[in-house]
Amino acid sequence: MNRSQKRARDRAIKKSKKKKTDLEKKLGLFDLMPSDCFICHKEFNKKDKQMVKTWNVVVREKENTVKVYCPECWNGAIKLLEEFGVPLKNERQD
Repeated sequence: MNRSQKRARDRAIKKSKKKKTDLEKKLGLFDLMPSDCFICHKEFNKKDKQMVKTWNVVVREKENTVKVYCPECWNGAIKLLEEFGVPLKNERQD
């Protein structure tokens, strides 16, 4: 194998390591999920089905941050935004 072939192979290997599928990125963010509410620090159990269904998770992929909000804090924030007249985008997918 000559020098140009080695360099081409090295570039291909380096390029393939940079590629991550969308699923791999999201699974990596799952590890960043905290175990408590961002506002009131109430305990969040990832294995409790009812908690997973009722709590809200906000993912900011650009900043690589994940925040968890309990229903009380989430509803309080929504009410506060409505009082100030801030338009809401409901991005939640059930």
